[in-house]
Amino acid sequence: MACMSNRIAKLVFSVSVAFLIPAVLSFAQAPALPPPPAFRIRTITQLAVAPPDYRAMFTGSGNSTISPNDRWLRIETSFDSNPDWADEVELKYYVLLNDGQVTRLFVGSVTYVNVPKGMGHLSGMYIHPNVLQRYGNGQAQAVAVQLFYKGQLIDQGSTPPTPDRWWERYTTTVSGFLLTPQHTPWSLGAYSRYEELKPTP
Repeated sequence: MACMSNRIAKLVFSVSVAFLIPAVLSFAQAPALPPPPAFRIRTITQLAVAPPDYRAMFTGSGNSTISPNDRWLRIETSFDSNPDWADEVELKYYVLLNDGQVTRLFVGSVTYVNVPKGMGHLSGMYIHPNVLQRYGNGQAQAVAVQLFYKGQLIDQGSTPPTPDRWWERYTTTVSGFLLTPQHTPWSLGAYSRYEELKPTP
């Protein structure tokens, strides 16, 4: 009886090993997971915002009422980075404005340096209230952003979200009207809110 029990135990062990070895080999030969992307766009937001009232800040006598026509368009892109440190991180912005008759694509770009590894980095662009009123009746129809690293397109997205790359259909664009925060009333806080701009010669 003991001999039969030993035989059964050996048989069970042999069957277990027979099933276990292919499983181990299959696991060992499983393809490695692809490395995470160097960068990833998390969110793209656009918002009409009132400029800071520096007169009120320094004198206490500023005008607290801001007309809708005086609001800037603030576009912010949140992105993640995987390299320990990265230079030449360029974000290209595409803003669609329509004045009721003509649709125009406004374009601009900003390049950052010394971007550390991490999540939730911020990039920003602004449009002056006069431009927004003249060409967009106070609002943007859509915004798209492309992220390039060392000249290579890494990620892109748009708001409202859509798989359609509508910005590629425009052969004529308008440049020079998208401003970095450093060229707006928010310049005082830009250095702590956004990534470091690439110095201009």
